[in-house]
Amino acid sequence: MRVTRVPARLTAAAACATALALAVAGCSATEKLTTGLKVKHAFEKLGEQPSASVLVSVDGTATDADAFLRAAGAPKGPKTERTARLLSRGELTFAVGSDREKTPLKDLSRSERLRFATALNFGTTDVLSAKSVEEKLYVRVRLRSLVAQLSDSETDRQRARRLVALAKDLPTTLASAKDALRGEWVEADPESFDDFARAAREITRDEKNGELDKAPGHTSGKASGKTSDRASGGTSGKHGESVSAQNDETSKRVGRATAAGRALNGESEREFLEGLEKTLGKYAEFKKAGEYGGAEHVTVSMPARRAAPDLSRALAAVGAHLDPSTVPDRKVSADLQIRRGQLTGLTLDLEQFLSDKAQAKGVHLPLRMDFGGGDAVPVMAPDGARELKPQDLLAAMMYGALGTGGI
Repeated sequence: MRVTRVPARLTAAAACATALALAVAGCSATEKLTTGLKVKHAFEKLGEQPSASVLVSVDGTATDADAFLRAAGAPKGPKTERTARLLSRGELTFAVGSDREKTPLKDLSRSERLRFATALNFGTTDVLSAKSVEEKLYVRVRLRSLVAQLSDSETDRQRARRLVALAKDLPTTLASAKDALRGEWVEADPESFDDFARAAREITRDEKNGELDKAPGHTSGKASGKTSDRASGGTSGKHGESVSAQNDETSKRVGRATAAGRALNGESEREFLEGLEKTLGKYAEFKKAGEYGGAEHVTVSMPARRAAPDLSRALAAVGAHLDPSTVPDRKVSADLQIRRGQLTGLTLDLEQFLSDKAQAKGVHLPLRMDFGGGDAVPVMAPDGARELKPQDLLAAMMYGALGTGGI
């Protein structure tokens, strides 16, 4: 299996785990599986709560992650080492809950909307969070912490510091942008994501051109209309080609974020859940694996290549991509952990997705998923969140460039 964009695949795996936990809401998937009563009841007990969560992490050191990435085809070097550090330290948490706060998940009808929350951290505070509650989407980005984790560039870190520092100088009319820059919760309209994408492209374009770093005395060109010229696509020569390529890459990144954001809207999760239920019911096999470590263990296995097309269609509903042709033609297995009759964990060794030659190197990188109640990431709406509009971001950037001495 060709392994690319590993963090994205971990995200997809986390989404799978979340939907697996939620399958008890309809119970149809578990009734179709030949798993035995113990596994069925373990899922059902998880669904007796009004919310449920799954925390996803890699059970290995940065050295383990680096060895796995290189076995998967990543080149040796600083970029792979940085990715390995992120994998070894990262924790991705998902939670779901009923819009009827005290109603158990298993009692919800298939037509009822779910609340959804997710958060990403690297061992300290959450750097990126999102919630979908009662048809409203909330996001929080701690920009300085996020950039510090994702980039080794001092230029990127300085830019993040300037952007955050800009918040104290913004007027009250840009209160939502001020909140966003400070890392507080803001409300965002998923229907405006295309406009957010355009705003992000404008900000990136200005940053790359260096124009937002100019002092007010050097920005008269903007006031006379340069910004509108750039917005209309006016570029020339190699510089224009470079900016265009940068914009294309920004568009792709924002497009992926847009797909993920739309997945928070409710219908996508339902489509994904139904597809996953059908895949599990059709292909999965379960086998008892003994008791140790304070838990009962069950092995779940699926023929990866045969199940891949169905799983790929299910993942497409939440904006994740799986190329069936890259999936190995072998059975893959995961270990389920059950404590006090409830599903509490799942461990999947990612080595199974490597080629036979790569597997011979003996690298192991277990992906760990811990299930529990929804307290890990509350699915309640944040208090006092202001609505952030795309034009607020552009206005904040222009205010910083024209009114406060540049950012």
